[in-house]
Amino acid sequence: MNPMVRRRIEQIRQRWWVVVLVAGAAMLTAVPALLVAKPTYVGTSTLVLSSPGRNPVDDATMAVGYASLFNEPEMITRLRANRNIPDDVTFTGRTVAASPILVVEATATDPQVAQRTAANMAEAFRDDINSVRKTGYDKAIKNTQKQLDVLLSKPGPDGMINPLAPVVQQKLDSLRSDSTNQLQDLQLQAGVTMIAPNAMFEIALRAVGGLLLGVLASIGLAATSTRLTNSSDLMAKTGMQPLTEVPDGGSIELNRLREDRLRTLANIVSLQDLSKSMVIALTDARGARGARDLAESLARLSAQQGHRTVLVYADNDASQHAHGAGFNDALVNSALANSMLKDGAVDSLRVLGAGPVVADRYSLMSRDRISAVFDELRADADTIVVAAPSIAETIDAQSICAVADFTMVIVGRQSSRVADVTTAVDALADARAALLGLVLIEGRERTAPARSFWRRAGADESADPTSAGRAPMITWRSE
Repeated sequence: MNPMVRRRIEQIRQRWWVVVLVAGAAMLTAVPALLVAKPTYVGTSTLVLSSPGRNPVDDATMAVGYASLFNEPEMITRLRANRNIPDDVTFTGRTVAASPILVVEATATDPQVAQRTAANMAEAFRDDINSVRKTGYDKAIKNTQKQLDVLLSKPGPDGMINPLAPVVQQKLDSLRSDSTNQLQDLQLQAGVTMIAPNAMFEIALRAVGGLLLGVLASIGLAATSTRLTNSSDLMAKTGMQPLTEVPDGGSIELNRLREDRLRTLANIVSLQDLSKSMVIALTDARGARGARDLAESLARLSAQQGHRTVLVYADNDASQHAHGAGFNDALVNSALANSMLKDGAVDSLRVLGAGPVVADRYSLMSRDRISAVFDELRADADTIVVAAPSIAETIDAQSICAVADFTMVIVGRQSSRVADVTTAVDALADARAALLGLVLIEGRERTAPARSFWRRAGADESADPTSAGRAPMITWRSE
């Protein structure tokens, strides 16, 4: 299917309520009209065109021309004025199949008015057409009569009649009896037909019109809306093609699709060829809450492929992985970064928590400090996945993304706007961060500490010498 057509269909599907609302309103407009509607009556009068000695097909062709002439608005107006016919009566002319019969129909709210005005209009049209024909024939008859009179006034030798006189006389008789192209009455009172209001047809007609108008309205709303609804919408409104669109789970099919999209994203990351361990940062644009989830998923998939992977929670978020020493502590002393790592649920995966929440990290978030932490982690890692804070909420994200090798911006479907995306991209550009691309997700806030494929396994405070006096570190295992 054409991408533009697919995009329009998706826009209509997402705004189905607009289509239903407009179609319903259009259908309701039929109710008052049907309540006051009255039956109409169509009166019919018929004329015929018959030319002796001529092919009937030629008469039928001429009748079609007469019908077209009758339907001209100027003709109806002139004939109506000549017969003082009310303005609320409408007229149409047509032929009966391929015959020389001309039907004049008058539509009115009264059956007697319909029949009378149909007959009056048929007579007026007949007289109008025949008067033009009669003028030409009268002139020809007059000239022929003069020729005959001259021949009769000059007899031949011995009183004989001029031999041309009979010929001219025959021509004169033929002109007087010729009815070629002459309209004649066939049945002026041809009957009246009642047309009752068709409620179902009116409602169906208005419903179809409302649906079309609703479709146009939904497309118009989509064009003016700044919210981003899908990949094609993101591409059309920002000019940036997302790396992929990751749906929420919830069903077997959606979970499978989500996993496939996440693996596609992990493959894109693994294809980035660097001479050193790669640091990939994920940050949310305004309206999105998915950087943590995607960072966890990418780290898990990277580890499953056998890469030594470190998942870093650098978002200073107290919701999880904020217990025990972590990234915020490593910013103070980068040499301790590797000692703060916890084993993940997947082989080759290690986790660096956020550490104790710091109200103001500005003094710690220098490029040198962040680089020192990542360099320390690079010693024993192939891939470092960083859950960075939202680029829209704190300037800390700029520093982290600037140090990272690549950055992904997470965009919330239906919750992020065009300005949110462009602002995030511009902020990364100002920090000279390398943007790998955008990822479109469902725009809902994270309501659980992990996705369905993570399970809280517990914590062991005694096993962590750095966690004394702090809440236990949370590890995660795959189901």
